[in-house]
Amino acid sequence: MSEHPDRPPLPTEAETVLRVMERHRTVRSFTGAALEDVVIERAVAAAQCAATSSWIQAYHLLQVTAPPERAEIADLAGGQAQIEEAGAFFVVCGDSRRHRLVAEREGAPYVACAEAFVLATVDATLFAQNLCLAFESMGLGTCYIGGIRNDLPRLDRVLGLPEGVYPLFGLCAGEPADDPGTRPRLAPRAVWSKDAYPGDAATLAAIDAHDEVAARYYEDRGAPGRDWSGGTWRKFRRDPRPDVGPYYESKGARFGAGVDPDPG
Repeated sequence: MSEHPDRPPLPTEAETVLRVMERHRTVRSFTGAALEDVVIERAVAAAQCAATSSWIQAYHLLQVTAPPERAEIADLAGGQAQIEEAGAFFVVCGDSRRHRLVAEREGAPYVACAEAFVLATVDATLFAQNLCLAFESMGLGTCYIGGIRNDLPRLDRVLGLPEGVYPLFGLCAGEPADDPGTRPRLAPRAVWSKDAYPGDAATLAAIDAHDEVAARYYEDRGAPGRDWSGGTWRKFRRDPRPDVGPYYESKGARFGAGVDPDPG
């Protein structure tokens, strides 16, 4: 009998892809087995099929292989051992460097603006999620590392990044040493509406329902008394990384309106 009898049957290929997506979990313990370049290149090629705004392909995947550099990044990210232990570790970057270089070669201006930074961030994120899906379809585990933004100037010194390259987050990939399971998500109808954003009462009701699921999840893992909303409001009661904006501006990003040096 089907696990979800109310769901319509789908082609086998679709079911395979959806099951890989639904099995996603954050892996923080790896066997240490290195990923071969041929595996990474195949995954990168598939990830590049992600949508990209106007074909600008504004991303770069920087693999960090040297143990001392990985150790320093693990330290600045808050002591996250998986950065050193994973089969491969990458820094996912928004990349406007290529755009700047082709403009410079043509003697044309490059206008740094908030939209350009957003485009690079979106492009890089779409690419990265495709990359995770590719790795996970191969039976590998992945873990995003937002902690690299704890000290972006220090990370910059480790990586030696040029202007126009914006490190956004890290990514571990490799053979999992265990299976931590999948965290429950908000109900689909809590994040999907038609024609208008739901009212606050409906939004809070969906949150309360999710808190019940999250509380059971935590209790099953030996952490009773926790839920989703409690962790969420605590996370956003302060700015955890106030230096992020100034760092990206130091690398050539602009968050206000761009000024065209050649309006004619």
